[in-house]
Amino acid sequence: MEKFSTWRDPSTGLAPFVYPLPPLSTNQFPRIAWAPFIPLAVFRTLCLLVVAVLFMTVDSLAIILSIFSVKFHSAFQYYYTTVFSRIALHLLGLTQIPSDPPFTHRTSSQKKITSDSVRPGDLIVCNWSSYVDIIYLAYLYNPIFVLPVLKDSRRGSGEDKLAAKVAGFETKNMIPMVLQTGHPPHYIHPRTSQLKSLTECLREARRLGRPVVFFPEGTTSNNRALLKCPKVDERSVGQFHGNVRIFCLAIKHDPATLLKSSMTVPIPSWPLNLMHVGRSQMVPVMAPLCLSPRSISLKYPKNSGAVFEVDSSSSTTTAAAVTMNLVSSLDLSFDTLSQVSKLKITNHISCVHKASFLEYARSRKS
Repeated sequence: MEKFSTWRDPSTGLAPFVYPLPPLSTNQFPRIAWAPFIPLAVFRTLCLLVVAVLFMTVDSLAIILSIFSVKFHSAFQYYYTTVFSRIALHLLGLTQIPSDPPFTHRTSSQKKITSDSVRPGDLIVCNWSSYVDIIYLAYLYNPIFVLPVLKDSRRGSGEDKLAAKVAGFETKNMIPMVLQTGHPPHYIHPRTSQLKSLTECLREARRLGRPVVFFPEGTTSNNRALLKCPKVDERSVGQFHGNVRIFCLAIKHDPATLLKSSMTVPIPSWPLNLMHVGRSQMVPVMAPLCLSPRSISLKYPKNSGAVFEVDSSSSTTTAAAVTMNLVSSLDLSFDTLSQVSKLKITNHISCVHKASFLEYARSRKS
């Protein structure tokens, strides 16, 4: 891994863009041993493509409902997104998912107590390592996904060139986010027309009856660290009015083993990440009783103060103070995300370095 030492964070010693490999073992399988699983991988990948096409077809036709009723369209969209997402997760090997929804804890008597439920207009701050994260969050909430768009500081020098600053945000649905997985963030340019402030994203989500999922890292990592976040300021957030609740949710994946490759996607594959999907499907998870299926774990704060609330209803609070409170709450929520996931935050490596890393990785393959 010394060839990737440039993208190893000096403070933590972690390389967040390197594809995770299984631990070294003397029992290595020859490549020809995987040949019987190639038809299974092709079949499952084709099934996923069929599910994706059906979902996009239904999603396109459902837009007609929004003309008559936004609420009915939102409810219908939630149900068919849940169904298609669950089928996709099963095809990906996640035959079992966490039984308790996020932000739920159990008492000593094993009675389920829901501390808080995510409502339309709420903001979920989450890490991002795979397209599985996107599909699972769509299964839970049918949210609007929000990614930061960076100011183009690549022409600068020194620290200014490496400093990631957020110019605004872009919103995406499930399929575009799956295709964006692994790629570096977008930069603002003269043709950027869909740039929004975070306040506008929250307002749109409340109107559509959907929560917002925000990936502050801006790109995917290998699930072994959290990337240093681009700087969010008052200008990119926008003048905030109203109230919003901020939740922290960390998704952790199984480590790679000899029988199962990692589901994380720090490096995108061509075309449309299908190569990664195909490789991850070369596992006999069709028979979960014979081999353990894939699984993910959810980490979130369990205490009563786990939800950050920003409210501008007080008459003595100025709009600027509320906006600054929202910015500080975002920073605090990312620190909380690091604590609950037990993942270190890199002090040097951020999404700005992703493009140069991918360029170097491609040059080594050519």
